[in-house]
Amino acid sequence: MASHEQAARTETGEVGTSDAAVSVPAARTGVPQPAAPPELDYNGRKHRRAMDDATLWDMARRIPAALIQTARLAWRVDRRMALTIVVCQLLSGIGTAVMLGAVAQALPQLMAADPRAGLARAWPALAVAVVAMATGAAMWILADWATRRLNPKIASAADLELVDLHMRAELAAYDAEGFGDRSQAAEIGALRAVDLADDAKTLTNGLVQLVSAAAVLTSLHPLLLGVLLLSVVPRGLGGVIAARVDYRVHDRTISARNVRGMMRWWLTTAELADELRANTMRGYLHFWYRAMCDRVEGRELEGAKPYLRITLLAASLGGLFTLGMWASLAGLVLAGSMSTAIAGTAVVASQTAGRALNSIIRYSTVMFHHGLYLSDYYEFIDEVRAMTTARGTAQARAPRQIRLEGACYTYPGKETAAVHSITLTLNRGEVVALVGENGAGKSTLIRMLTGLTVPTDGTVQWDDTDLAAADAETVWRHVGLVPQKNGHWPLAARENITLGQPREHGDERIWAAAEQVGMTKALRELPDQLETLLARSVWGGHELSGGQWQRLACARAMYRQPAVLVLDEPTSEMDARGEHQIFRELRTMAPDRITVVVTHRLDNVRMADRVIVLEQGTVREQGSFDDLVATEGSLLGELYALAQDR
Repeated sequence: MASHEQAARTETGEVGTSDAAVSVPAARTGVPQPAAPPELDYNGRKHRRAMDDATLWDMARRIPAALIQTARLAWRVDRRMALTIVVCQLLSGIGTAVMLGAVAQALPQLMAADPRAGLARAWPALAVAVVAMATGAAMWILADWATRRLNPKIASAADLELVDLHMRAELAAYDAEGFGDRSQAAEIGALRAVDLADDAKTLTNGLVQLVSAAAVLTSLHPLLLGVLLLSVVPRGLGGVIAARVDYRVHDRTISARNVRGMMRWWLTTAELADELRANTMRGYLHFWYRAMCDRVEGRELEGAKPYLRITLLAASLGGLFTLGMWASLAGLVLAGSMSTAIAGTAVVASQTAGRALNSIIRYSTVMFHHGLYLSDYYEFIDEVRAMTTARGTAQARAPRQIRLEGACYTYPGKETAAVHSITLTLNRGEVVALVGENGAGKSTLIRMLTGLTVPTDGTVQWDDTDLAAADAETVWRHVGLVPQKNGHWPLAARENITLGQPREHGDERIWAAAEQVGMTKALRELPDQLETLLARSVWGGHELSGGQWQRLACARAMYRQPAVLVLDEPTSEMDARGEHQIFRELRTMAPDRITVVVTHRLDNVRMADRVIVLEQGTVREQGSFDDLVATEGSLLGELYALAQDR
């Protein structure tokens, strides 16, 4: 459901239409009232209602696990800083205990009948208390410094491991059900690993301070530990309940915030600016975005009232228990069971313990929440590590022949094979065109030919090397691939061509590859030629047209001078001149490699030595273009006739 504020706007017919985002009644403008955005709820997320459903025991049990995971990560990235934090925390706690003990020694002297004499006797203890306080503060500052040095290393280590494993995972991992959701949760865990380091430092400091205060109070009088609990328990319970309220608001708004964040990128990116304006989308999309903002804002405001009620109640109970503590101390003093000095020390210690407990409660709930996502991170890391590409040790060489014997591939979670029972032979010097309707299995077949995936049944061999038993990196070293969706890498023009290859050949080879695809003139006209950053969204960057990006992708593959060159719809955004040049170069380069081209533009298929037509994952027919088109009942002939009628 929409928030109360947004619902009210819907009832009164208000929509955002002006540049100043002024709400104008739809009845006056004649503009139809847009429908409110649908309510989205990610019911599948793993930790839905985790804080709401958790008992205090659940939190107490999970928080040590989160601390251990954080400590492992910190120890792995920088042992010296991790050890510095631990030592500083312990020294800070010792400083607190020494300070409270010194205060307990000094107070009886300060309350003596002769103030001057009492001060003279108390100053050594007071000096110790001051030094202990200063030492504790210095240790906290040093721990904070160490944490600030540790945080960027933790962030980089967690992120790098996640990215590296993604890049090394088998492509089948991406097709596994829920992989994207688990990846997103792991990414959140990686981001929150930094927060956990800070939270863990503050939490452990609170624990150390609380233990120090409790130890001092117990040594002064056994009853003081109970008095301490009376003073801090209400605030602790209030903190837990308030944290539940905070998390409930977070849980109820996570869908709206996530969708709003995704939409914000689309509304502000240059890539969609033309479509947004020319198709008059701005009015509705502004209304939609504002409605989502209202939805989040309304629910956060709804949570403010119970939060205030809980904190006021906890503060009131804490005040009552604090009065009870003071009354208990007064009773002990009047009964002669405790000196006034010890009672004063108890008040100071209870205040220290109260602040420590507030930190413990606050950061325990935060760590509980963050720890859920850190667990996701480690679980996902283990999952992807088990799915990284590790097939065999055979060293693949540039093939003279690629043979498929009964090759099949079934995607994870699917019952029907995308490609099945394909037997083919491709030879060096041959240009092969793959043709078929959408979903015929062309992309899957390309993946098997290039070793990006290994067949779930049957074999793919480069000469005598079975790709399932070969070191995948040695296979890909001989492959040049131009996929349908190629990367518009935010790098300099030079790196966009040489990407992944050594630079020992110099710029001559770069310009040669650019010449092959007709990009020389465009690159020379860039502000800094090969040094120009190809990213318009970055200051000083430059953007290419869609066809120029495709030419650059082709140049990248040709620069590699691969033994297996595969182009999947390489000219879909090029003009006729560019398309003609690419296919002319393919013919020129053909003798030194195996060339495979996928295209729906059937006039381009004429240049192939052989056409392989796929249908529903199998080879329907193969042969020369002219022979297949002339054959009665040929699928290629049917598709070609349809293309000519357009």
